[in-house]
Amino acid sequence: MKLSFFLFFGFLFLFCRPIEAQELNAQVNLNTTALSDEDAQTFVSFRHDVSEYLNNNSWTTSFTGDRINCAFQFNILTSNGGDYTAQLFVTSSRPLYKSEQITTMARFLDANVEFTYYRGQQLLHGNNFRALESVLDYYVYVIIGLDYDSYKLESGTMYFQQAQETSIIANSGGGNGWARDVTSMGTFSRDGFITDALDANNRVFRDLMFMYHYDGLDLLSTKPDDAKMGIGTAIDSLVTLKHDNSAAGRSVFLRAFFEAKNSELCDLSRLFPDNLQIYFQKLAYLDPSHETFYDEALAKAMQK
Repeated sequence: MKLSFFLFFGFLFLFCRPIEAQELNAQVNLNTTALSDEDAQTFVSFRHDVSEYLNNNSWTTSFTGDRINCAFQFNILTSNGGDYTAQLFVTSSRPLYKSEQITTMARFLDANVEFTYYRGQQLLHGNNFRALESVLDYYVYVIIGLDYDSYKLESGTMYFQQAQETSIIANSGGGNGWARDVTSMGTFSRDGFITDALDANNRVFRDLMFMYHYDGLDLLSTKPDDAKMGIGTAIDSLVTLKHDNSAAGRSVFLRAFFEAKNSELCDLSRLFPDNLQIYFQKLAYLDPSHETFYDEALAKAMQK
């Protein structure tokens, strides 16, 4: 009788205990066409190993809601006795409120990834520098930080701080691609992005990103007029900031925003049919690296 009693409550405890957060729904893709057949065989379990690492670790203590959809595309470039160089393309997205639409949150091309890997390697999550795991950790925390920031003002700060801590440890450990150096105008680097994200002088950029999502995109299906106002205000505020602050043109964080959003911003021109030219002029001013793209989008929009 006593045994049955304890078994019953034991099972009850197991089923009622809190489930640890699982934040990501990460897809891992791999391109090994640049490698020999022998070297490519090393990566037979790579997708599985990295997927397990990304999807089964708990990265926060308070995450709720649906998992964040994201993708990690590894293009393996060279092999040298188990040491590899690669390009890594990272994307993430989130759904819009009461809509089947999604918005791209992150779109990074990291061309400077180096790591050691062997078939069936166990990936370990911790504070020590490990070439492959540290890169994964960094982008996971950036993805989560961007997601949190879009729902509540500056709520992604602690995850950006974790990404920065990962970057600092990796740099001190001699990892490639973690250098704390000054890049050219807005050119992406891991340290440059996360330093910008946490710079007190740049917090206003993050605040406007929150406005763009929460007071703009998330209202498109329920309050389109309010959405138009929120998006328009965010863009106008960015224009003013760039005009008044020369550092804005060098912001890695701001440039990364437009890398993720340029196509979406073109689509949103439908909200401003009476001011198409001015709207696209603002985008080109804010994001000169895509000026040709915006000019072509304007020409198409004018033909409709």
